[in-house]
This record gives sequence, C-alpha cells and structure tokens, in this order.
Amino acid sequence: MLKTLPFNALRTLEAVVRLRGFGRAAEELNISQSAVSQHIKQLEDWLGHQLMVRKNPKVIPTDAGTRLATAARNGFGMVETVCDSLRDSKAAANKGLLVAAPPGFAFIWLLPRLLDFNDSHPGIQISLSTEPKSLDPSSSTADVIIAYSTGGFPALHSEKLMGERMYPVCAPTLAEQLKTPRDLDRFTILQDGQPETGHLSNWEFWASELGLKVPVPEKTQVYSQANMVIQAAINGSGVGMGRCPLVRDALQTGQLVRPFPQEAESQFSYWFVCTHNKAQLKSTRLFRDWLHGQAAPFNDVPAPVHL
Repeated sequence: MLKTLPFNALRTLEAVVRLRGFGRAAEELNISQSAVSQHIKQLEDWLGHQLMVRKNPKVIPTDAGTRLATAARNGFGMVETVCDSLRDSKAAANKGLLVAAPPGFAFIWLLPRLLDFNDSHPGIQISLSTEPKSLDPSSSTADVIIAYSTGGFPALHSEKLMGERMYPVCAPTLAEQLKTPRDLDRFTILQDGQPETGHLSNWEFWASELGLKVPVPEKTQVYSQANMVIQAAINGSGVGMGRCPLVRDALQTGQLVRPFPQEAESQFSYWFVCTHNKAQLKSTRLFRDWLHGQAAPFNDVPAPVHL
C-alpha cells in the first residue's frame, strides 16, 4: 500500500531549495511565507529529520533536505514528461502547430510559402508568432521554432534547414553607379539591426571574410528587422546587406540586384527546433519535411549578379 505522502509539502521543499529562500518559493507557489514554513515543518515532523537550517536571513538545506528536494524535482519532472506525452498522444494527428520565427524570415520567406503547405495539408492549421519570447528555445510555448542561430540546442531536437550567404543588394537604379565595393562609401548603408554581443555587424562580417575595407559612408540607416532593410533597398534608400534566402525572391523579380559578385558565407543558419516529444507528432514531421523541401533550392542555387 502506498504511503500517504505530503505532496504539497514536497513541492514546497523543492521550490525552497531550488530558489534558495522561503520568500522566492512563496512568490512562485503563490502562498504566504508562513505557509511555506508550515509545509517545511510538517515535512520535518513527518520524516523525523531536519531538512532546512535557518540562518537569518538565509535558509540552507541539510543533506537530507537536498536529497529529498532532488528526488522531488526528478519525480515531478517525470510526471510532467508523462503528462505531456499523454496530452500529445491524445491530440489528433493533424492538430494545429504554433510556429515561431524571426520577423524578417516569417514575413518575407515563410508566409508567402505557407499557402503551398495549406493546400497540401488542409487539416493542419499553422499559427505564426514572431514574439521574442516565443523564439527563446528555453522558454517558448511554440510547437516549432525556426531559429536563426549558430547552432547548439541542448536537450532539444534540431535540424539545420539552410545556411545563409551574404552580399550587397540595391535597387537597379543605384546599381548602375556601383562598379566595385570601394564605391559603397558614397552611398547610404542600410544596416540590419544591432549585432549580437560577440558578433560583428552584417557589413563588418562580410568585409572581414573577404578581406575588404568596411564601407565608411556619409550616412547609415539602422532598421530593427531584415524585412525593413529589404524594403528600404527596394525603395532605393541605399545599399543593404542581402541575406539569402531573404532576398532571393526580390532578386528573381528584379526589384533588387547584386551590384558585384563578392559574397560571404554567414556565421548564422536557419534551424528547425522543437522538443523531442513534439518531433514525434505526425503534424510536426509533415511540416518539417515540407520546410526541408522548400529550403533545398536555397542551399544549392547561387543568386544572379548584376552586370
């Protein structure tokens, strides 16, 4: 027969040890500090062992407290995993998918192609999010994340979709005045956001990879999203650093051109990321396979250069 375990008290102990304090645990559990203290006292009385040493203003777990908190954490984690698996298996094979993607990729590349997926899989409803929180693999509630990253997703299922090549692009009217990269100094440079910590800007990286001098234009315009840079370049506002796959469609329609052939392989790539449980769902597999099919041409075909 199972013992009558004080589950609420065990949950409280796990929170106190993990968060290192009664106050933080009370805030997370949405109960009073007095209730937290009572739960710990109840557990100590039930076990006959001291679990926490109170050294104002800190509380430190004893060896017994640490062991029990670790066991509780592992046990609750297993329960959560089983519950997630049961919910997933209960869901219909053709359930909807919430897909998180960077704004530029979502607006320029993914949205125009989703009609093809909807036609092929009418039973799978795709919802799209570009919220920063949904793009964080450690906390996202999205079913699938299209990550723009250098890679590395611990404890998650990940597959590289496509790499990225970088080269200057501009409207055809500006291209007539650009003969070599040295001419860039005379034009407005369109910059795609601020570089992440530890990374060069798009223009700095491109110039560094090719052994060129970074353009020092009279004016630089900075945009927070890649789609804004592309639209500004189409409008003739300046020269942007084209990121394939994002500029490929505009190059094919002639809205943008490459004034010279120098290109660099980007430090970033696009990745398909999800939990291992989600990777087993039929809807996720179908969407993943479709994405790989859409991405394949961008991994192989170079973009044309303006002559």
